[in-house]
Amino acid sequence: MRFFLDRGSDLHQADQFGVTALHVASALDYEDMVQFLLEHKADPESRTFLDLQTPLHFASKNDSLSCMKALLRAGASISAKDYKKRTPLQLAACAERSAAARLLLDFGAEAGLTDSDGQLCITAMIGLMSPVAQLALSQFHVTDRMTRQQYFYLNLLEPERSPETHLTDAVVSEPTSPLQVVVQQGKLDLIMNPVFLKLIQVKWNLYGRLGAWLLLILNFLFNVSWTTVAISVSVTRESADRYVLPQDWWRVLLVVVALLLTLQEVIKEVQDVIRSNRKLRLWQRWAELRLHDDLCCLHPMWPQEKVFILDQIKQIRMMRGSYSRDLWNVFDWLVYSLLAASFSVHVADVLQPCTSLHTCSLRLFSISIIFLWLRLMKHVRAFRLMGPFIVMLGNIMGDVMCFLFLYAEIFIPYACSFWIIFGGSTSVPSMQSVPSLLYSLYRITLVDEYEFSEMMQRDDIMAPLLCGSFLAASSILCVNLLIALLTDTFQRVHDNSQANAVMQQASVILQVEDSMPILRRFYDNQFISTQCAPLADATADATATSPGYHDEMTRITTQIKETLDQFLVLQRDIRGSGLNQNQEQNQ
Repeated sequence: MRFFLDRGSDLHQADQFGVTALHVASALDYEDMVQFLLEHKADPESRTFLDLQTPLHFASKNDSLSCMKALLRAGASISAKDYKKRTPLQLAACAERSAAARLLLDFGAEAGLTDSDGQLCITAMIGLMSPVAQLALSQFHVTDRMTRQQYFYLNLLEPERSPETHLTDAVVSEPTSPLQVVVQQGKLDLIMNPVFLKLIQVKWNLYGRLGAWLLLILNFLFNVSWTTVAISVSVTRESADRYVLPQDWWRVLLVVVALLLTLQEVIKEVQDVIRSNRKLRLWQRWAELRLHDDLCCLHPMWPQEKVFILDQIKQIRMMRGSYSRDLWNVFDWLVYSLLAASFSVHVADVLQPCTSLHTCSLRLFSISIIFLWLRLMKHVRAFRLMGPFIVMLGNIMGDVMCFLFLYAEIFIPYACSFWIIFGGSTSVPSMQSVPSLLYSLYRITLVDEYEFSEMMQRDDIMAPLLCGSFLAASSILCVNLLIALLTDTFQRVHDNSQANAVMQQASVILQVEDSMPILRRFYDNQFISTQCAPLADATADATATSPGYHDEMTRITTQIKETLDQFLVLQRDIRGSGLNQNQEQNQ
C-alpha cells in the first residue's frame, strides 16, 4: 500500500459501486490495513453508492470484530443507517452474525431502532440469535436502585405503522412484533425475560383476560348445547318419530342454538384461514422484494452474500402460515367434521327413522362429545394455573404416537400369528373373530385375563411361546418404554412449567388480537405507546419495605441537599473573605 501511496494513489478513490479500500479491509477483517488507512485520513463514514453502507456496515455483516473495534475507536458512527435505515446492529442481526451483534451491543448500539419498513432490530435478534437477544433486552429494562424503581420501555417492543402509509402497503409490510416471534418459535428462555413478562402482564390486564374469558364462555356454551342435543337424541321414546311437536319445541330450539354456535365458530375459523394465508402471501411478496433490492446492491467481490440471500428467499417461499402451525386449529376442524357427520346422520334418521341410522348417530355423537370437551383445553390454556398441564398433554400425544408405532410393529405380526394358530376356532372363543382376537391381544398387553388354558388345549407348544414372547415384548418392553417417555416429558414440562404457562397465555393474547381487533382497539387505544414509555414499577425488594420508606428517603435526600447547599454558601463566604484580606494586604 505504501508503494502505491508513494506514487500518488488516492486512498479515498472508490470503485463503480462506491466501495473504498477501507470497506474492503473492514469486510476482510484486515485490522493492520484498517489502522493504516485510518492513519492516512481514510474516511470511516464513506458510503457506497447503492446501499449507502459504511465500512462499519461491511465489518458487521462479515463478523470482522477487530476491524469493528478499530473503526469504532476511530469515531465511526455506530448508528449510521443504510438505504433501508438499517444500522450495523440490524445488519449483523439479519446476517446472523451473533459475535458482531454482541460487540455492537457492548459499544452501546440501540436494539430498539426500526428500519424503513418498521421492522425492529430486536425482532431479528430474537428470531436468529436468542442469547444475544437476551442481552439486548436489557436496554428495555432499567432499574434505579436508589428509588427502588424499575422502568420498562415497552413502547419500543410494539412496532407501529405509519398513519400516512397506504392500506395495501401497510398490510404488505406490517411489522412483526417481538412477542409474535417469541411465541411462534417457542422461545421459552426469552418469554421469561422481565421485559416480556411485563408486556404480557400489561396486555393481559388491558384486553387479554376479557378476551380469554369471552372465548372460554362461548366455547363452553357451544359444548353444553351439543352435549344436551346428543343426550336428548339418546333418550328412548315410545313414538317412532324422533321429534314430537309441540312437546319437543325445546329440543328443536337447542338444535338451532347449537347449529348457530357451530356456524359462528366455522365462520371464524374460515376467516382465520383466509387472513393467515393472505397475510403470509403478502409478507412473502414483500420480503422477496426487499431481498431482491439487496441483491441489486451486491458487490461481485462477495458472492457468498448472494448465496445467503438466495437461501433466505427459498426459506421464505417454504414458510407456512401461522394458522397451519397451530395444531389446535387442526383439532378444531376434526371436531367440526365429527359434529357435521353426527348431525347429518341424525337428520337422515329424523327424515326416515331407522334403527341402524339411529344407532350410528348415537355412536358418532358419543365420540364427538369426547373430542368436543377436549377442545375446551385450547381456551383454558390462557390461565397460568392450567397452562403447564395443557402443554404436558400436548407433549404426551407425541410420546403416545411413538409408542403406538413401536407397539404396532409388535402387535401386527403377533396378531397374524395368533390368528394362524388359534383364529376362527370354537375351542378358543375369544379368538373366533378378528375383532375379538385383537381385543384379546390388547388384554394380554394389560396383563388381564385371557384364555390361556383353551389355547394350551389347542396347541401346547405355540401357546406358551406366543403368549410369553408377546407378553414380554408388549407389556414389559413397550409399556415400560412409554412410562420412560412420559416421565421424561413430565420432567421437561415441570422444569419449564412457569415458562410454558406464560407462553400459553401469550399465545392466547395474540389470538385475541387477531380474532378480536375491536376489543384491542377499544381497551388499548395506544396505551403501550403512551403510558409505557417507560412504565414505572416497584422492584421486587421494594415490596418488602414499609409504606413510608420512599417518603423517608425523600426527606433524607432533601436534608442532605439543604446541608450541601449551606456548606457551599459557607465555602463561598470563606473564599470571598480570604480574597478581601489578600487585597487589603497587597494595598
